[in-house]
Amino acid sequence: MSVQILIDSTADLSREEAEQLGIRIVPLTVHFGDRQYIDKFTITDEEFYGMLNTEAEMPTTTQVSPQSFLDVYAEYPDDEIVGIYISQKLSGTYQSAVIAKEECGRSDVYPIDSTTVSAGATLLVREAIRLRDEGKSGKEIAEYITELTKHVEMLAVFNTMKYLVKGGRLSSTKGTIGNLLGIKPIIRVKDGVLEVIGKERGMKKACDFVVRHLRELPDFDSSMPIAYSHSFNQQDLDALKQELGEGQTLLMGSVVGTHAGPGAILVGYFRK
Repeated sequence: MSVQILIDSTADLSREEAEQLGIRIVPLTVHFGDRQYIDKFTITDEEFYGMLNTEAEMPTTTQVSPQSFLDVYAEYPDDEIVGIYISQKLSGTYQSAVIAKEECGRSDVYPIDSTTVSAGATLLVREAIRLRDEGKSGKEIAEYITELTKHVEMLAVFNTMKYLVKGGRLSSTKGTIGNLLGIKPIIRVKDGVLEVIGKERGMKKACDFVVRHLRELPDFDSSMPIAYSHSFNQQDLDALKQELGEGQTLLMGSVVGTHAGPGAILVGYFRK
């Protein structure tokens, strides 16, 4: 019996990379009015951000349905299945995976709430792949990754707060901070909760804040990898990587980009 690793599309791995790693993407969807697109499959990242800049109507997103998970589970009747999904505080996708597990009655399906998204989730996925390749069982992988979710965090710098506020991920009161004099809030994502921990004028100073914050963390786990994701802001990302070091770099897809907007940067890391 082998182990099949499932992720949803908000982990922001490309389809090509997922195929190379031997994992399966179960996608969310994004909507512009009555037009529906499957994240990573029927809309490219470039197409999405082009539409984000030109469409008058703000996009919305839809979680993965229980039936979609049931259909995927049925494709692997003889494999253990470990699923790593966007925080249940940010989406109902994880709950759909749990419902599907209950409906199919399988004890070898292990849905995991990553407590994070994008760069943070990919860090957990990479660890799950490492354990799978070492020959660990699905149960062993799920237990280890579930424990690891207590240690993963992410810092985010947004070029605009408009999309988080419109999507209901941040209150309008907090969101107005980002509209004042070019101020960029720095947000920490921990246990699925978004919290503004600082604000700086301009992206450069905001990225400098991220560097200082991580260097001053007493329990930053330098033995573990870090990861980055961005929504077409290569210049600020490169400057940040020069300070913090190399790590896997992702391009935010249409679902994460719906809430992050253009120009955002995320850094995922572990604490001891």
